Amino acid sequence: MQNQQAEDNMKEYNFDSPADFEGVFGSNNKDITDSIVEAIQEANKFQKESAEMFSIRFGEEDIAYEITLPKSQWEKALTKCLENYHKWECADLAIDTYLLQKEIRKWGTLE
Repeated sequence: MQNQQAEDNMKEYNFDSPADFEGVFGSNNKDITDSIVEAIQEANKFQKESAEMFSIRFGEEDIAYEITLPKSQWEKALTKCLENYHKWECADLAIDTYLLQKEIRKWGTLE
C-alpha cells in the first residue's frame, strides 16, 4: 500500500489488492482516523456539503474511487474517531476532535 496527499487535500491510497484495502479500512487505523478528522475539519471550515475523504486505487488501474462523507454523517464519524483516540490514549487529538464536533453542532451544520 502506498499513500500520498492528493491535490485537493484528499488522502490518496494505492493498494496492491482488495485484501490490502480491507486490512487497512477494516480495522481501527490511526492514519485513517486522523484523515477522517482532517477531512471533516476542512469541509466544515469551507462550509462544504460533504467531506472529501480518500481516493483509492488498486495496483496499476487508471480508475480511482473517491470516498466522500456527507455532512449528515459527520457527527457519527467524529464520535467513532473520538472513541478511537480515547482507546489509544491520544488525549490532545481526542480534545481537538471533541471541539470540532461541538463546533459542528453549534453552527447547525448537521442535518
